[in-house]
Amino acid sequence: MSLIVITGADGHLGQALATDLLDRTESRLALFCRGDDEPARARKLTRLGRLAGNPRCQVIFGDLDSLEPMAELAREDIRYVVHCAAATDFGVVRELAQRVNVDGTQRVVDFARACPNLERFVFPGSLYAAGLREGSVSEEFLEEPAEFANHYEWSKWEAERILQAADDLPWQIYRVGTILCDDISGRVSQFNVIHNTLSLLYYGLLSVVPGAADTRVYITTTDSTVATIVQQMHDGEDRRILNVTNPGDLSLSLRDLLDRVYDAFMRDERFAKHGVLKPLFCDWESFETLAQSIDSFGGAMAQSLKSIFPFARQLFSDKDVQVSTQDVYGSTADVGDLIDATCDYLTATRWGRETGEGRQCA
Repeated sequence: MSLIVITGADGHLGQALATDLLDRTESRLALFCRGDDEPARARKLTRLGRLAGNPRCQVIFGDLDSLEPMAELAREDIRYVVHCAAATDFGVVRELAQRVNVDGTQRVVDFARACPNLERFVFPGSLYAAGLREGSVSEEFLEEPAEFANHYEWSKWEAERILQAADDLPWQIYRVGTILCDDISGRVSQFNVIHNTLSLLYYGLLSVVPGAADTRVYITTTDSTVATIVQQMHDGEDRRILNVTNPGDLSLSLRDLLDRVYDAFMRDERFAKHGVLKPLFCDWESFETLAQSIDSFGGAMAQSLKSIFPFARQLFSDKDVQVSTQDVYGSTADVGDLIDATCDYLTATRWGRETGEGRQCA
């Protein structure tokens, strides 16, 4: 039976891919997780849940910093390597981004090269490897943009360069947009910067929003992302880059997104009662000043703004993202409908607090 290795298997996308692959294939899965000590390993096993107890799954703890991070695996059995492990915080410092997202990718690539029967190296990256470039973002390698909004974006672009140089490897790159929700129901099982921003808007804590009103916003769902990756990793072409998000011509502008969000929030009695005003757009310098002044006071609002700040400059950079697989593998849901469903879920559950299902992340 063939073996699929998934790094970062305890992460949101890693778990979703593992679950889908168990359903769609007969392969065994090696779930690679970082575990520095016994308490950390116990937490990872709890997070993996039923995956950890599945007889077709083998949980491996290690560190991609090591020279032989997965030495215990029989490399001749490995057919697929799915490299999900990454530092995903938009505020990650450059040193950590280099060590985990760049050097870690190089080590996994070196490991995959030594697998004699490898059929595919799968790399779920980020749409924001495009940095602050504007205009068309095609499904091709990108020259270095003039600027990146943060070190995370830069590190994902550098990771793509590693694969670009690996012309002996059957790789695929998936540039994933911001994951808004799990599926068309709007359920959210992992929170990110967009959910933090929506929370500030809901509670009336954000009187201004950074960005240009016409900037397009790119989102996707967990299920459509997983469907694209699993289908293409088995049937797609080698050395292919796919943008996994809604295409530019079906995207909402930042202005339209805010209108949709506020219409959805108004269906919530508590929000409607307080009459929270829609925020105004502001330039980058004004938002930077606001974020820095609030940060000096600390508190929950400062913490939330801190998660938004490293990404905010993207909201001034309008991209026209080209997507070749949307009609076949992408979500068929209208983007506005996804916004509606997600806002309804967030308000009904108070951002997951009333269900215990939400998992906060940067």
